[in-house]
Amino acid sequence: MHLKAVKLYLLILFGYLRRNTGWVVLVFAAVAILLILQAKLNLFTQDNVVRIGIVGTFQEHDLPFEVTSLLSTGLLKADSNGRISPNLVTGWDVNNDATEFKFKLKDNLYWCDGTQIKSEDLLFNIPNTEVSSPNEREVLFKLKQSYSPLPSLLLKPIFKKGALIGTGPYKISKIEKSRIFITKIILKSSDPKLPTLHFRFYPSGKVAVTGFNLGEVQVLMGLSDMKAVPQNARTKLRQKTDYSKIVTVLFNTADSILNNRSLRQAFAYQTPKIKNEETTNNPYPPDFWARDENAKKYLSNEEEAYEALERAKSSLSGEQLTGEVFLTTTPNLEETGRQIVSAWSQLGFDAKLRVESGIPQNFQALLITQSIPQDPDQYFLWHATQTKTNLSKYDSKRADKDLEDGRKAVSEDERKEKYFDFQKTLLEDAPAVFLYFPKYNIFYLEKVEPLLDKILSLQSAK
Repeated sequence: MHLKAVKLYLLILFGYLRRNTGWVVLVFAAVAILLILQAKLNLFTQDNVVRIGIVGTFQEHDLPFEVTSLLSTGLLKADSNGRISPNLVTGWDVNNDATEFKFKLKDNLYWCDGTQIKSEDLLFNIPNTEVSSPNEREVLFKLKQSYSPLPSLLLKPIFKKGALIGTGPYKISKIEKSRIFITKIILKSSDPKLPTLHFRFYPSGKVAVTGFNLGEVQVLMGLSDMKAVPQNARTKLRQKTDYSKIVTVLFNTADSILNNRSLRQAFAYQTPKIKNEETTNNPYPPDFWARDENAKKYLSNEEEAYEALERAKSSLSGEQLTGEVFLTTTPNLEETGRQIVSAWSQLGFDAKLRVESGIPQNFQALLITQSIPQDPDQYFLWHATQTKTNLSKYDSKRADKDLEDGRKAVSEDERKEKYFDFQKTLLEDAPAVFLYFPKYNIFYLEKVEPLLDKILSLQSAK
């Protein structure tokens, strides 16, 4: 009887489906569409979830600070003046020539998986450096050459050797990839007050904005070009000055015209201050312990510009003084570039702007955003031996000596003396014009602001 009943029910079901095929197909199609939309756009996301978009391609070993700062913290930390102090360590010892550093971990430190942090858990990839663990709580760095800025390399969040396990408050729940690159990463916290975070990574700002418009993300972090972002009553924008980067005009000091120091000074004086941006006039941030506020200043000084131009005339032909000068930049700095070439044209030059997607190998002048270290050591940017990163081809024996000595000095007073002299030399030679520190943009839907505030407070504490 039971088997007959089952057959009867199946016959009735099939008969119903045959009579209502159209409705059945419609229902299945609607369900399929909803599932696809949920997978793509998270239409039914929980209230305690924030979806964040970041521009860039990343792998597990080079995740951006926006992610790693929530997963862990550094052995050391830096204050607003750039001074470095202990964080997960009680302190450190350094020998007289800055070739050996010993750090001692604090007691009762734990990874987010519950295991105790030991010195042998830590992995550091520092060139020309031998790293060892004398015991469970000490880490010893031995360098082949003097390098007093080494503590600045230990500000980055630490992770357990062989895993992306940090000190919290978040840990990785899921990673999605396309080939070798991460497309999405989900972070969860053991603290119920903290939201779950879905980070999506986009190859360009344009694609990121499209993702925001489609509802894939509710927040865009670090987007440089805000023109394409749909600002309305539902959206908000936060901006903060990013002192880890600097917008600079680099002069090619090997160029047949710009190898003239007086002419570089003339362009530097004539370069305008950019409205609504934090002017720097210096390679270091304001309030930085090694910044010399009395060092030479340029920008928006037409009188000094013409005096420098007069000095340059003794070694330049009339044709050179009225010829073409090209400033190259990227699309996101195009407007700033237009202001600069307009000002330079007033000196009598045929100043022109070139906009390119990448950094050209050859240029006369280059408007660029550069990353700067948290230590005053800018050896890689300005030392004559650094041919790949010293883009201006700057070559000064005095500046080189200051940079070399700054790496060897241990005391702050001695280092400050070296970097003050470095600034004096660099700014007098004018291989570059230091314009401003760019803004870090956070664009988001207003409804996620309470949850976003929690995340930003955690990131700013690192």
